[in-house]
Amino acid sequence: MNGPPAPLVEELSRLGYALMRLLLSRAKEVFAREGLSLLQAEVLRLVKEGVQVPSRLAEHLEVLPSQVSHLLASLEEGGFLLRQPDPEDRRRVHLQLSPKGEAVARRIQEAWLAVFGQHLGRLSPEELLAFRDLLRKLTEVERG
Repeated sequence: MNGPPAPLVEELSRLGYALMRLLLSRAKEVFAREGLSLLQAEVLRLVKEGVQVPSRLAEHLEVLPSQVSHLLASLEEGGFLLRQPDPEDRRRVHLQLSPKGEAVARRIQEAWLAVFGQHLGRLSPEELLAFRDLLRKLTEVERG
Protein backbone atom coordinates (compact mmCIF):
# COMPACT_ATOMS: atom_id res chain seq x y z
CA MET A 1 0.00 0.00 0.00
CA ASN A 2 1.25 3.45 -0.90
CA GLY A 3 0.87 6.39 1.44
CA PRO A 4 0.56 6.58 5.19
CA PRO A 5 -0.90 3.76 7.29
CA ALA A 6 -4.69 3.52 7.31
CA PRO A 7 -5.10 4.22 11.06
CA LEU A 8 -3.13 7.46 10.70
CA VAL A 9 -5.19 8.49 7.66
CA GLU A 10 -8.35 7.75 9.62
CA GLU A 11 -7.21 9.82 12.62
CA LEU A 12 -6.12 12.74 10.43
CA SER A 13 -9.43 12.58 8.59
CA ARG A 14 -11.36 12.75 11.89
CA LEU A 15 -9.22 15.62 13.16
CA GLY A 16 -9.50 17.56 9.90
CA TYR A 17 -13.27 17.16 9.91
CA ALA A 18 -13.48 18.19 13.58
CA LEU A 19 -11.44 21.34 12.88
CA MET A 20 -13.61 22.19 9.89
CA ARG A 21 -16.83 21.73 11.93
CA LEU A 22 -15.44 23.82 14.78
CA LEU A 23 -14.44 26.67 12.48
CA LEU A 24 -17.73 26.57 10.57
CA SER A 25 -19.65 26.67 13.83
CA ARG A 26 -17.69 29.70 15.00
CA ALA A 27 -18.09 31.34 11.56
CA LYS A 28 -21.86 30.92 11.75
CA GLU A 29 -21.85 32.68 15.15
CA VAL A 30 -19.80 35.58 13.77
CA PHE A 31 -22.00 35.97 10.70
CA ALA A 32 -25.25 35.63 12.66
CA ARG A 33 -24.28 38.70 14.70
CA GLU A 34 -24.59 40.63 11.44
CA GLY A 35 -27.83 38.86 10.51
CA LEU A 36 -26.19 36.77 7.80
CA SER A 37 -26.12 33.08 7.01
CA LEU A 38 -22.88 31.35 6.08
CA LEU A 39 -23.80 31.49 2.38
CA GLN A 40 -24.82 35.15 2.52
CA ALA A 41 -21.50 36.03 4.15
CA GLU A 42 -19.67 34.05 1.48
CA VAL A 43 -21.53 35.95 -1.26
CA LEU A 44 -20.45 39.25 0.28
CA ARG A 45 -16.84 38.03 0.43
CA LEU A 46 -16.87 36.85 -3.18
CA VAL A 47 -18.45 40.07 -4.48
CA LYS A 48 -15.92 42.09 -2.49
CA GLU A 49 -13.17 40.04 -4.15
CA GLY A 50 -14.53 40.85 -7.61
CA VAL A 51 -17.03 38.14 -8.51
CA GLN A 52 -19.68 40.33 -10.12
CA VAL A 53 -21.82 37.93 -12.14
CA PRO A 54 -24.46 35.64 -10.54
CA SER A 55 -23.49 32.63 -12.65
CA ARG A 56 -19.91 32.86 -11.37
CA LEU A 57 -21.24 33.01 -7.80
CA ALA A 58 -23.15 29.78 -8.42
CA GLU A 59 -19.92 28.16 -9.63
CA HIS A 60 -17.92 29.36 -6.62
CA LEU A 61 -20.61 28.35 -4.13
CA GLU A 62 -21.37 25.08 -5.96
CA VAL A 63 -25.11 25.75 -5.85
CA LEU A 64 -27.86 26.09 -8.43
CA PRO A 65 -28.41 29.49 -10.07
CA SER A 66 -31.90 29.62 -8.52
CA GLN A 67 -30.32 29.39 -5.06
CA VAL A 68 -28.00 32.29 -5.92
CA SER A 69 -31.00 34.29 -7.08
CA HIS A 70 -32.64 33.84 -3.67
CA LEU A 71 -29.41 34.75 -1.87
CA LEU A 72 -29.01 37.89 -3.97
CA ALA A 73 -32.60 38.92 -3.40
CA SER A 74 -32.24 38.61 0.37
CA LEU A 75 -28.96 40.55 0.36
CA GLU A 76 -30.44 43.24 -1.86
CA GLU A 77 -33.52 43.53 0.39
CA GLY A 78 -31.21 43.85 3.40
CA GLY A 79 -29.38 46.72 1.74
CA PHE A 80 -26.07 44.83 1.45
CA LEU A 81 -25.91 44.42 -2.31
CA LEU A 82 -26.72 46.30 -5.52
CA ARG A 83 -27.56 44.72 -8.85
CA GLN A 84 -26.67 46.91 -11.81
CA PRO A 85 -27.68 46.16 -15.42
CA ASP A 86 -24.80 45.27 -17.71
CA PRO A 87 -24.44 48.21 -20.11
CA GLU A 88 -23.58 45.83 -22.97
CA ASP A 89 -26.25 43.20 -22.29
CA ARG A 90 -29.35 44.32 -20.39
CA ARG A 91 -30.26 40.67 -19.62
CA ARG A 92 -27.21 40.41 -17.37
CA VAL A 93 -26.49 42.13 -14.09
CA HIS A 94 -23.31 43.08 -12.29
CA LEU A 95 -23.12 42.86 -8.54
CA GLN A 96 -21.53 45.29 -6.16
CA LEU A 97 -21.63 45.82 -2.45
CA SER A 98 -23.57 48.77 -1.10
CA PRO A 99 -21.83 50.97 1.46
CA LYS A 100 -23.65 48.94 4.15
CA GLY A 101 -22.46 45.72 2.49
CA GLU A 102 -18.87 46.99 2.37
CA ALA A 103 -18.97 47.85 6.08
CA VAL A 104 -20.51 44.50 7.03
CA ALA A 105 -18.08 42.56 4.82
CA ARG A 106 -15.19 44.33 6.52
CA ARG A 107 -16.58 43.64 10.02
CA ILE A 108 -17.23 39.95 9.37
CA GLN A 109 -13.78 39.52 7.85
CA GLU A 110 -12.17 41.14 10.89
CA ALA A 111 -14.30 39.06 13.28
CA TRP A 112 -13.57 35.86 11.36
CA LEU A 113 -9.83 36.54 11.36
CA ALA A 114 -9.98 37.16 15.12
CA VAL A 115 -11.81 33.84 15.68
CA PHE A 116 -9.43 31.88 13.46
CA GLY A 117 -6.50 33.73 15.01
CA GLN A 118 -7.59 32.55 18.47
CA HIS A 119 -7.38 28.95 17.33
CA LEU A 120 -4.07 29.51 15.59
CA GLY A 121 -2.79 31.23 18.74
CA ARG A 122 -2.44 27.79 20.29
CA LEU A 123 0.48 27.13 17.96
CA SER A 124 4.05 28.34 18.36
CA PRO A 125 5.53 30.52 15.60
CA GLU A 126 7.37 27.48 14.26
CA GLU A 127 4.21 25.36 14.31
CA LEU A 128 2.30 28.12 12.50
CA LEU A 129 4.83 28.19 9.67
CA ALA A 130 4.86 24.38 9.46
CA PHE A 131 1.03 24.31 9.47
CA ARG A 132 0.96 26.90 6.68
CA ASP A 133 3.48 24.95 4.64
CA LEU A 134 1.56 21.70 5.13
CA LEU A 135 -1.75 23.31 4.14
CA ARG A 136 -0.12 24.77 1.03
CA LYS A 137 1.24 21.36 0.11
CA LEU A 138 -2.08 19.60 0.71
CA THR A 139 -4.14 22.17 -1.20
CA GLU A 140 -1.94 22.86 -4.19
CA VAL A 141 -3.34 21.72 -7.48
CA GLU A 142 -1.54 18.73 -8.86
CA ARG A 143 0.67 19.58 -11.78
CA GLY A 144 0.21 17.35 -14.77
